[in-house]
Amino acid sequence: MRALTRLRESEPALAWCVLIATALCALSFLAQGHLGINMQDEAFLWYGVVRTHAGELPLRDFRSYDPGRYLWCAAWSTLFGDGLVAVRAAGTIFVALGVCAGLLVVSRATASRFLLVLAGIVLVVWVATPWKPYEPSTALIGTWLATRTLEKPAPGRWFACGAFIGLAAFFGRNLGLYAAAGMVAAAAYMTWKTREPAGRALTRLALGTVVGYAPMLLLIAFDSGFRAAFVDSITFWTRQRSLNVSVPVIWPWLVDPAGRPFLEVARDVAIGLVFVLGPIGYLAGAVRAVLSRTAEVPRLAPIVAATFIGVPWFHHASVASEVSHLSQVIHPWLVGALCAPLAFPETRARLVRIVAWVTVGLLTFFAVGTSMPIVIRLTAPPGREHVTVRVGNDDLIVPPLMASTVNGLRRFVKSQVPPDEPIFVTAQNLIVQPLLGRRSPVWDIFPFWEADAAEQDRMLRELADVRWALVDTRPVGTDPHMRLGLSHPRVWSMLQAEFDRVPVSGAGEWVYFLRRKDP
Repeated sequence: MRALTRLRESEPALAWCVLIATALCALSFLAQGHLGINMQDEAFLWYGVVRTHAGELPLRDFRSYDPGRYLWCAAWSTLFGDGLVAVRAAGTIFVALGVCAGLLVVSRATASRFLLVLAGIVLVVWVATPWKPYEPSTALIGTWLATRTLEKPAPGRWFACGAFIGLAAFFGRNLGLYAAAGMVAAAAYMTWKTREPAGRALTRLALGTVVGYAPMLLLIAFDSGFRAAFVDSITFWTRQRSLNVSVPVIWPWLVDPAGRPFLEVARDVAIGLVFVLGPIGYLAGAVRAVLSRTAEVPRLAPIVAATFIGVPWFHHASVASEVSHLSQVIHPWLVGALCAPLAFPETRARLVRIVAWVTVGLLTFFAVGTSMPIVIRLTAPPGREHVTVRVGNDDLIVPPLMASTVNGLRRFVKSQVPPDEPIFVTAQNLIVQPLLGRRSPVWDIFPFWEADAAEQDRMLRELADVRWALVDTRPVGTDPHMRLGLSHPRVWSMLQAEFDRVPVSGAGEWVYFLRRKDP
């Protein structure tokens, strides 16, 4: 109780920020929680949550992200169930935590509740990837913790920043690295400004990190299977040519408007502008932080914190430079932009505030606002209105083509594959597994990363008694190398040699439904 009292005293806008974040996230979920579906990336998360809820362990029993997000969703599954909408609900709760943290930072720059509501709308709208709510929310929480610590670098606050690093790594090792880079930069900055010994802050950061990462350390220490999978996952990523599917930046001056709708052109320009204004904003924040006097640091803390946390996070979109990845990293920049008036004298702050809010508002509207699921549904042309499709225990509202694809896959697999027999499915149609309540026969449920000989041997052993396979031969994303025939050539050769292709009515030539040949 004393800790909560101290928090309320140091965060006078806490109650309003909690209320605004909760209300906006609830409204967003009610409006969009049943809209759309992603058969590949979202299915990757959903399948993992279902298996975790059934008692399996991420990394050890199936390819996955780090365990944090699965355990978070599985914990909420006791209340919501483990359907796709339930997974989205658990993610929305995590988004509310992040949005509340972001609003607490923005509240340093404005006392207007109306502007806090607008800021909340911006932050919620930019969570544009429903299966990736943990990246932006973690960034916002880190920005808030760093802000508080820069305002008052007390030992307990440095420890809390360290615990945040550990917990962030439990949800994603890359998030832990980004958080560590930002918090260490903040510690170095405060050491320089205050002339305090650097060891104190770094020691508390390190101790907090160990405490925050304790769940993972316990799994590594006491579960040999998980420990081996954890080590393998590290060596796996060191062998890959790229950690993500490459998508180049569409610079705003290179956007071709010829024959294209205005909103489509404006979206590309807005996304390109973010990749221009993002580095400029962070550079300006870094310069202002360096030139500031020590007495100014508490007032500039939101801008400095957004810079230190945001720069490492922005790296996540440096390779896959499109709106899906941008929406996972932009939130510290948004918060820093809305707090920009703090860096100027009162005579200029009003103008800076207007420019910042107009810029953020326009970028939000054109870059992601026009492609929100609810907007896509409401603007569907006549004859292509969204329809309802049953996915597990949920009724989802999706475009007609998506509904026909899901229904077609379900009917065909149910008619061909007995319920007690496993089916091997590649990444593009991974949704088949949780959709039909089936368990994948292979550990690597997303087989498009380049596999070495040992990994292919493992998959071949796992497929030895499997009689059915659904293979999509197209590449995942834009990288032509990320297809089963190139990432797992021996597995693909085995499937071609030992299986017959079963015709699938209405499926593209790239879809191979395979049945093992009779002995």
